[in-house]
Amino acid sequence: MTPNLMNKYSQKRKKRSSFKLYIFGCCLAAVFCLLAGLTYILVWWPNLWIENIEVEREDIKEIAWSEIEFPYQSIVLVKINQIKQKILDIYPEIKEVDIVRQFPNILKIKIEERKNTGVWCQIEEEKAATSTERIINKCFYFDSEGVIFREAPLIKGSLILNIYGTEKSVKIRDEIISPEVIEFILAVREGWPEASDFEIVSFEDLRATTNQGWQIYFNQTNPVETQLEALRAIFNEEVEPSEILEYIDLRIQGRVYYR
Repeated sequence: MTPNLMNKYSQKRKKRSSFKLYIFGCCLAAVFCLLAGLTYILVWWPNLWIENIEVEREDIKEIAWSEIEFPYQSIVLVKINQIKQKILDIYPEIKEVDIVRQFPNILKIKIEERKNTGVWCQIEEEKAATSTERIINKCFYFDSEGVIFREAPLIKGSLILNIYGTEKSVKIRDEIISPEVIEFILAVREGWPEASDFEIVSFEDLRATTNQGWQIYFNQTNPVETQLEALRAIFNEEVEPSEILEYIDLRIQGRVYYR
């Protein structure tokens, strides 16, 4: 290749490189402008700033507003998860929080509160005199999932489900009773409404105290209906309720003991 041809070839390559750099620079500038425009829209455009929060409870609305600060006042940038967690941290009685963005500038918040199933009480110690006398430390409301969510007074009465346990360290939001145990206890109450108070000694030893003061010992490893049928058979065939002084023991399948 002659020197003239080489020079021409070199000049063409330089022109092509310069053109590519020019195109790249234009693209980069376009991207930068696009990002700048998008940032302006998301952060500074007032039409996207949250103007209203729709929720039934005013205290929940105040919590949400406290978490909406610059630059997160935009409906797009607002920290949904942070608001949810703040609400759950303050109100353990709230089970679920659902937050929906409604464009251009409204937040909709729906909450699901825990429904009280009964009262769980922590037994500090047992008195030696009788098994029905207890020293209570604290009581809590619990929901259908067995989660305690608020302190409660000890309420006596046939309409209130009271459950006693010996757990030493408990705190709000703990699952203190498994849903399976709650289901078993509710089945007992439905089949034998006179049973009001329940003490969980172990999974194989659930003790129900009746309104008359005597106890029924259940075993959760056995079907609840089978034990209830055995309980009914005792009163239908053998004894009167007034004859039961202390307990009926249904813990061994196929056998019933009473005293």
